[in-house]
Parts: sequence; structure tokens; C-alpha cells
Amino acid sequence: MKLEHIKSLLQLSCTFNFSSISHSFTIGEEDTLTVKCLKDTYILQVTSNEKQQVEYYISIDQAAEALYEKIHTNKTN
Repeated sequence: MKLEHIKSLLQLSCTFNFSSISHSFTIGEEDTLTVKCLKDTYILQVTSNEKQQVEYYISIDQAAEALYEKIHTNKTN
């Protein structure tokens, strides 16, 4: 997935932060990352289903770059 597509999805989530929109990204065979914009904020929450780890981002660009790196790093391993 291209970085610009990820940014667009995250922007969509934050534009409609009054609702509950989430996006899931498959990382390898085991993990899925779920991303949502916290209601009535512009904070993006990224949750790893495998590790039960949660990260927060206040920048769409930072969140998109982190997701892009996680998606593509795993594909090369």
C-alpha cells in the first residue's frame, strides 16, 4: 500500500472523528494493526492485535509513516 493511500485513510478517520471509523492493516501472517481516530479528537490510536500494544499519534503524517514502515518492513523479512 502506498504512503499516500494510508494518509488518505487516516485523514478520513480524523475528518469524521465524531463517528467510529477504523482501518485494519495485516502485518505478516500473525498481526493486524487497527487504527482509529479517538472520538472528538485528532489523536490516532494504533493497536497491535498480536502484541496487544497501543501507540498514539497526534500527526497523520507520523502515523502514516509508522504504519507504512511496519507494513513494508515485515514484507521484506
